[in-house]
Amino acid sequence: MATFTDLQGKVALVTGASGDIGLAVCEKLLEDGSKVYATYNNNPARLGELADRQEFAGRLVALKCDITSKAELDAAMARIEEAEGKLDVLVNNAGKYRDNLFSMMDFDEFDDVVKTNLYGTFMATKAALRLLRKAKQATVVNVSSIAGLTNSFGQTNYSAAKAGMIGFTRTLAGELGAKGVRVNAVAPGLIESVMTKRVPRNVIRQTLSVIPLQRMGETREVAEAIAFLCSSSSSYVVGQTLVVDGGLIMR
Repeated sequence: MATFTDLQGKVALVTGASGDIGLAVCEKLLEDGSKVYATYNNNPARLGELADRQEFAGRLVALKCDITSKAELDAAMARIEEAEGKLDVLVNNAGKYRDNLFSMMDFDEFDDVVKTNLYGTFMATKAALRLLRKAKQATVVNVSSIAGLTNSFGQTNYSAAKAGMIGFTRTLAGELGAKGVRVNAVAPGLIESVMTKRVPRNVIRQTLSVIPLQRMGETREVAEAIAFLCSSSSSYVVGQTLVVDGGLIMR
């Protein structure tokens, strides 16, 4: 696996860190030597297991935080500022889905998903910006989805939010590049996770048949892409969306 040694000693914040992708991102950044602040809404035990690993001792701090709450985000940033004085990396990973056909979807289903995935990304970035600008070279990586790039049946709410994140990434990158903050996104495809375990097996088989690699991706592969965008190996990459989907959207 690739190791991005320039992440050694960096301070990172990962939102939605107790989910499958979030946990993999935390693990990867810790392996590369970063100190990681990890927000969660539920299931802190998974982060506890990671924090208990001897090689990560003292470098993972779990923070219960609702990213749609300005007060909770401000409290999290205050804690990071008091301890570290800056923030080098922000990974906006927190998200949710509530799939339904558009004809049956109610306002709450749409609003809830957009509020967490899109508004939450805005709010976390806004709260972190002052600390990011204190770092000499900071990076923001937004975890979107191929659902934001192509049609995704039964996910008008999720697709709208993830497409919005891609537009947000491009425009914010233009605003912050000159201020020493690089902004990019990743768009995972079909990744082995709790989310995909809920997808009917016939849908999984059909999707796999059109993926050139003929398999689902691993959370580790998404984490590797995110670590690349956080590192100086991508120092001239700005405003881009890195698709991690095994070739699915080429179909």
